[in-house]
Amino acid sequence: MIRVIFASLVLHLLCACSQQGVILADPVLPKQGGDPDIFRLYSRVGDSKMAAGWPSGMDMSGVSFDDRMTATLVSRRHVVMANHFQRKVGAKLVFHDRQGKYLERRLVEVRKVHGDVAVGLLDQAVPGGYRAYPLPVATTDPASLVGRPVVVTDQHRRLFFHKVRRVGFGGISFEFDVEDKHGWGKKLVSGDSGNPAFLIVGRELVLVETHSTGGPGAGPYYGDAVVQEKLKAVMAEMDPAHTFRTIRVN
Repeated sequence: MIRVIFASLVLHLLCACSQQGVILADPVLPKQGGDPDIFRLYSRVGDSKMAAGWPSGMDMSGVSFDDRMTATLVSRRHVVMANHFQRKVGAKLVFHDRQGKYLERRLVEVRKVHGDVAVGLLDQAVPGGYRAYPLPVATTDPASLVGRPVVVTDQHRRLFFHKVRRVGFGGISFEFDVEDKHGWGKKLVSGDSGNPAFLIVGRELVLVETHSTGGPGAGPYYGDAVVQEKLKAVMAEMDPAHTFRTIRVN
């Protein structure tokens, strides 16, 4: 059941948050119908006010939510997007740090990577305080991820908890308990494409997917060796000074 998975996850986060240098704030267990919003008041042109609920424990500073075509930082200068739902060269990208401080960048190049993955290059690197998310180590056994909880985002700047259903052949899919009454699961719809999903590993949010399909969600798996090889090559052609990090997820 999702509520059992979430309770275990909360305990894991609380233990992680007791360590010095943690990037996650202490999470708060959602009430029934708990508010999944990341922002209390969102602005595309200036500072925003962050919500005070349990999503405040998740560092979303590396996700550009100002457009439904969401973009996610994988280096200080590179973002990934859904190839079928990508922003165009010249588009503005807006990020907000953990305190809601506004940051604007421009896309100067966008290229297809592999499957439904596109990568964009920012006009300037983002400063400290805006998170570039690591990817899973490609040698990690993907089958071991089945059943693991994932943080899923949507076009309305909200967070939900699903779990991994299947991983393989360059893709990953999720599921959630449709009978659960807490509202932790969300049926993804048109416009949610490109929004990221993360595993929580210790003190890190690890990017595992950007949405390609609806329902519980499915898309490219960013721990896949082929996806990483092609992504690294394109990123290096764009700006060899920046690349993605990887960490073990099991």
